[in-house]
Order: sequence, then structure tokens, then C-alpha cells
Amino acid sequence: MKILHITNDYSGSSVYKNLVYQIDNLGVQQIVYHPMRKESSRHKNSVDFKTSDSKVHYRHILNSLDRIFYRTKILKILKDIEDQIDISSIDMIHAHTWYSDGGVAYLLSRKYNIPYVVTIRNTDLNLFLKYRMFDRKFGRFILKDAKKIILITKIYQHRMLQDRRLSKVRNCLVKNSVVIPNGVDPYWIENRVVRERTISDKNHVNLLYIGKFTKGKNVANLIDAVNILNRSSQSLQYNLKLVGGGGNDVERIRKKAKHSSNVEILGQINDRNRLKIIFKNTEIFTMPSRSETFGLVYIESLLQGIPVVYTAGEGIDGFYNDFNIGEKVIDTNATEIADKIATIAENYQVYKFDVDEIATNHNWEIIAQKYINIYSTK
Repeated sequence: MKILHITNDYSGSSVYKNLVYQIDNLGVQQIVYHPMRKESSRHKNSVDFKTSDSKVHYRHILNSLDRIFYRTKILKILKDIEDQIDISSIDMIHAHTWYSDGGVAYLLSRKYNIPYVVTIRNTDLNLFLKYRMFDRKFGRFILKDAKKIILITKIYQHRMLQDRRLSKVRNCLVKNSVVIPNGVDPYWIENRVVRERTISDKNHVNLLYIGKFTKGKNVANLIDAVNILNRSSQSLQYNLKLVGGGGNDVERIRKKAKHSSNVEILGQINDRNRLKIIFKNTEIFTMPSRSETFGLVYIESLLQGIPVVYTAGEGIDGFYNDFNIGEKVIDTNATEIADKIATIAENYQVYKFDVDEIATNHNWEIIAQKYINIYSTK
């Protein structure tokens, strides 16, 4: 069996590398095709394959106009794949997004009769389906012909089944959709922590955010929420550490943090041992994103025994309904974020969850086998 992965964002996330790496460990041949907009993306998330004839194709063929002209973009990618890859050797295609990658997989499948699976992500639902109304019919064709439709979270499966714009392919979604979550780096599984459910310092609550400083991540409102808490609380002081950076909201966040005495920007931290120390000194992880495909850092936090603030209808919402993993914000405004943080702080002992079960659910070795079972099923 030989798999062709089509992924526009391969260099942008370790998720793809981890999946490809674990599939390689199981002896499956893989070709990863990654069209790029920037030459600097070349060789990011490269894999030292053990399986012969496996390779990552980094192809600098895209430009800024491809964000606008969707049909032109997928035709450009299709032609380049045909030029670079022996299509006759491919047994299965995995499109890692519905529209950008799935459109190419659909055309390849129609032309060469190769089955494909497609994964649904944040940008598919919150950008393409929402705003690109002229491409919705084509999007339904992609879903209808897919062998399997893979959802990273249960909440996205629920949203698609309830979406009137997808009513014509609802039966297909019911029959062919499956939820497979992302895995986490083995480091966090091997170093998982079961905590005492108490706040160590009765007068201080330490909050943590890890991620990019983009408007979608909603960090500015999170800072405002901390300021609200510290103005209103008589007994507790809330301190927020921000790990990360980069994105379209950096300057605003820096200005807000500069004028907030209880907010500290630590910058980008890639050292997992250092991050583990930061987790150890954290009571609540806070990432009330406006949109989120999954959010691996929620799982990393839970594996460190830390309850989380997350967003209804996004990310991990619905995945751990049986666990008291934290609180979800319905509206991502600062007041509601503050309310949810305060709820956790004031009732900290009730947030209990099975760290070992979470580790099993997000183990890449187990997840890779699930994908192989899907690829190989007739």
C-alpha cells in the first residue's frame, strides 16, 4: 500500500509530521506532497523515512493570489502532482483539508480512479464553507466521493450533521464520517502528571496561555478578562503568563500586557523541559479561541493535570463530556472568560479527569493504526 498525502500546511504544524512518522514505523509507503507559498518552508517537519520509496515533496509553486482564486490553485497543484509523482503507484490519497487539499484529491480520484479520504479542519468550516458560497457545491462533491470523512473533533462532526448547507450530503456524512483526534508529542504522554486538586497558593491563581498571538486566538480579550478579575476579586490575585508570539495581533497584545501588571509575555519556548516547569506552576490553562480545529495544547495541559478554559463549538468541546476538564465559554468576550476562570478557581477540587485515558486517546501510535485501518479497508 502506498499513500499520497496532500497537505498545504505540512510545514506549519508538527501534527502532520507525527502522523507520517508513526505510519512510517508501521512499514507503509508514503508520498507527502506539500505545495508552499514560501521557500523558507522547505524541509520543515522533514522525516527520516525507514520505509523505502517514501518522500516529502516540498513544492514552492503557490503565491498570494492562490488564496483568492481557489479553482486556479487546485488545478495548479493537480498539474504539479502529475508532473512530480507516479500516480499509477498510489493506492490511497489522504487530503488533509476539505477544500484546499480535498479539491485536488477529488480531481485525481475522478481522473485516475484512486480512492481518497479527507480531513475537516477549522478553516474548512469557519472560512471556506462560511464565506465561499460559490464553491459549496464543489465542496459537497468532495464529501460525496470521499471514502471516509475524518473529523478531528466530535463537535465538528455534530456541526456538519446539523448544517443546512450540507443537507444534501447528510446521509453520506452519517455513513462515512469518523472522529479521530490528533495525538500529542510522546514527551507529554511519558511525563503525564496526576495532581492534587488544590491551588497551592490560596491568594494567587496562575494562568497560562500557549500559542500564536492572532485575533482568532483571542488573547487580547483574555488579558482584559484577567484585568477584570483582579479589579473585582477581594481575595485572589490572577497572574497570566503568555508563551508564544507571532501573528496578526502581536502589537495590540504587547501593549495590553505592558499596561497590565499581572500579565507577563515569556516569548516562544520550544524546550519541553522548560515548558513542563511552567505547567507545574500553573493552575488553569486558558485558550478561549474564537475558532480552533483541535488545540493540542489543551491536551498537553490536561496531561499535566491542569483544567482548561476552552470555547463552545470549537476544539475539544464535546470530546470529554464525561470528564470535568474545565469550563467552556459560549461567548468569547472578556466578561465571560473572566467568569469561567473564576468558576474554576473557586471550585478547583471538582475538576477531576483520568489522565491515563487522555494519554491513550492521544497516543500517535494508536492513532496511526486507526488511519492505516481506514486506508486498507475495501
